[in-house]
Amino acid sequence: MIDPASRQRLLDRFGDEVEAWFDEIPAVLAILSDRWLLREGVQIPRGSVSIVFRCRVGGGPDGVLKLSPDRPRLAWEAAALNAWMTVHAPRVIRFDEDLGALLIEAIEPGTPLDMSPGYPSMETVGKLVNALHEGSRDPSFPTVERRVAYLFESSQRLYERHPQLQRVISPELYAEGRSLAERLTKVESRDALLHGDLTPSNILVGDEVRGLVAIDSAPCIGDAAFDAVDLVLWRAESLQTIEQRAERLASLMEIDASAILSWCIAFAGMNALELAGSEDPPSDELEALMMLAALANET
Repeated sequence: MIDPASRQRLLDRFGDEVEAWFDEIPAVLAILSDRWLLREGVQIPRGSVSIVFRCRVGGGPDGVLKLSPDRPRLAWEAAALNAWMTVHAPRVIRFDEDLGALLIEAIEPGTPLDMSPGYPSMETVGKLVNALHEGSRDPSFPTVERRVAYLFESSQRLYERHPQLQRVISPELYAEGRSLAERLTKVESRDALLHGDLTPSNILVGDEVRGLVAIDSAPCIGDAAFDAVDLVLWRAESLQTIEQRAERLASLMEIDASAILSWCIAFAGMNALELAGSEDPPSDELEALMMLAALANET
């Protein structure tokens, strides 16, 4: 049984044609059970591009099975995980592109960062980001330019569903942010293998050895500062907090703080729209994002 909220998130993302894919899931699980000696467990009701199950392979430890209709993205994710030789990314156990199935190790305790009560130390965040950026930069990975275009095109649909959001961030200011982001994609001096979707919901809290662990990547090649945006902006109640985080993380990444701040300005409008569209958004966080987004006219 697929969690109804998970089904709806995939319907929102892929459209009604994904219903046929849902119909195939029982048969795919049966094949994987036989081929990988897989014992399916409970569904993990998170994510918008895949259906995720806790499971066990043979008599081994627990794993996490991801099934997705977006087979190319799943293949890129598997390739990135194999490139990240670090405790800050899960290990690939099995992958079948034809079936759209990726089996990775389970992370313990594995609490999603966005469900944690506080904010992690910047040293912990820096260890995560730097470890990911040490991955091999295979030129066959997509570019950050492509990723940026996808994100802005997808988020712009919020205006269609919620026209009142124009009062939060005007379409003109949103376009200014996109223009700035497009200019930033041209920077090649800081290119790295990026996670591409390093939001708090895609980071798990591991044990003392593993620290923060990144999951659900949308890997691409581009400016290392790009991966810092969501972590710097998350739960920031003031512009001062954003600036302080950017400066500290930039020091740990050994890049200029202005690089991170420029990306934050570019995406502040998008983040403000998403926060404003959530239930009971914190007013101080929303105000900070709106003030930051306004700087796109000056950058």
